[in-house]
Amino acid sequence: MSTTLLPSWREGVRRGQKRLSEVIRVSGAYLGVAVLACVVMVLTVPVLRDQAVTLHQAALKALMPDGIETMLPAIGPSGLVPELRSVDLAEVPHRRLLEVKPEPSTEPVERTPPVGLLGNVPLPKIEAAMANFELTEQQLKALEHYIARKYRVARQVVDRIVESALVTGADLKVNPVLILAVMSVESRFNPYAESGAGAQGLMQVMTRVHTDKFEKLGTDGVAAFHPEINIRVGAQILSDCIRRRGSESAGLRCYVGATGPDDGGYAQKVQAEQRRMALAAKIPLN
Repeated sequence: MSTTLLPSWREGVRRGQKRLSEVIRVSGAYLGVAVLACVVMVLTVPVLRDQAVTLHQAALKALMPDGIETMLPAIGPSGLVPELRSVDLAEVPHRRLLEVKPEPSTEPVERTPPVGLLGNVPLPKIEAAMANFELTEQQLKALEHYIARKYRVARQVVDRIVESALVTGADLKVNPVLILAVMSVESRFNPYAESGAGAQGLMQVMTRVHTDKFEKLGTDGVAAFHPEINIRVGAQILSDCIRRRGSESAGLRCYVGATGPDDGGYAQKVQAEQRRMALAAKIPLN
């Protein structure tokens, strides 16, 4: 009996081996095709991507109106996430902006050096504001260094912006680090930023909505691109919002134009950057 079963068992083993070899052969063929496809994709996708980018840039250049360079995401008082676009500087001549002057001051003539449109802030005002917020020279310089490095803005420009925010914050009783954090989120310290909704300047002020605030400073709409004027008006709006809503978080939601608790994360984003700035400069936040 065992002699009879032996050939049958051997035949079954041979059939199993043959079936296994067929499975291995077919699997190897599919694996080879998959590897070949992966190699082809690795070699061709970057080329196709570069071609697509080139065609996209060429199409944008052909369709883009004169004077518009880039489109940047930002958040402003006009809405949750408006779109920033570059301003046609031919419409805002440098000489016209130079004619825009901040409110007159009777302070002593000793001032910090002006940089571009950023005027010379009276040193006594800076010292008084530093004393008001209990800031040291080392903390101020550390804050300026952090902003200049992170946002790639010239140190001389950052110095004047920080000084303007410091003096304005002291006048309006608003934390200057909060003012600077708002600027970082709104425009990344670009004084010529403009959103699709019309928010303008460092703090993305809706110029047509807040004409009364510009008029109080004796200026017109073009002053929205004057850094010191924009900081003053934007900080005034922020101060009014905080006073009406009762807290910085609620004031930021008001500033961005949110009517309810949902501001798209704007207040959280600003306050997170405020904390980073304060930590970099070792400035305590109340």
